[in-house]
Amino acid sequence: MKKFLLATAVTAIAIPATAHANEAYVGVSGGVQFSGDSKNTGEFTGDVPATPDWGAIPSGTSLAWETDFNTGYNLGFQFGYKFDNGFRSEVDVFYGRNNVDSHANLAAGGAIIDSVDVAVLTRGAPDPANPTVGEVIADGQGSMKTMGVMLNGFYDFNVGGGFEPYVGAGVGLNGVAVKFQPSGVPVADKTKTSFAWQVMAGGTFELSEGTDLYGQVAYRGMDRVKVPLTLLPADLGVKSNQTIASLGLRFKI
Repeated sequence: MKKFLLATAVTAIAIPATAHANEAYVGVSGGVQFSGDSKNTGEFTGDVPATPDWGAIPSGTSLAWETDFNTGYNLGFQFGYKFDNGFRSEVDVFYGRNNVDSHANLAAGGAIIDSVDVAVLTRGAPDPANPTVGEVIADGQGSMKTMGVMLNGFYDFNVGGGFEPYVGAGVGLNGVAVKFQPSGVPVADKTKTSFAWQVMAGGTFELSEGTDLYGQVAYRGMDRVKVPLTLLPADLGVKSNQTIASLGLRFKI
């Protein structure tokens, strides 16, 4: 999939290099970002010693839970070049954010422990007054921010018309800032970089000779990023693909 998208984007950018150039442009965009649920998976990177109330957790034990995200936003800045033959190349710098809605189904060694006293994580003494693991992590708090740059290639249909539908694909780098803080307890706070790809479809409306309005829907995928936890000696792999619906303006330069 990565090789196909890379080839598509490079081809769309390279083919027009021999064509007569039409115009360069800059653009700005903003929209709604929907992040898919993240099925976080990882493992303990160190031994958690036993206590009088809890057994030891050896290094290498699997760790997993699921994270749901609220609807967020995405902002972008583009610099591109449009060619007479319908092809268009573009560099897109973006920033997006989705807040955490909730976590659920925390599993250690394959066993879900949502119903267990939260002291199993803090290694304190169990108490009937304590909340369960599930109750603590259900209060999500935190966020996932994405920021990066994409190299996009497009093909515009109906070139020269008042309305130009288009399709495109892109590849790039995505910085992923993960902050998990369920019930105010710091669990993870780290930024990692991953490979990203996207496919897009949209339409451009000519507002004036030098200004275009466009609407676009993009589906962006990313590699899983490995995030070290602060509460436990463990690493967690986090991945959340995104669907972005945006409106923008392009200004011919």
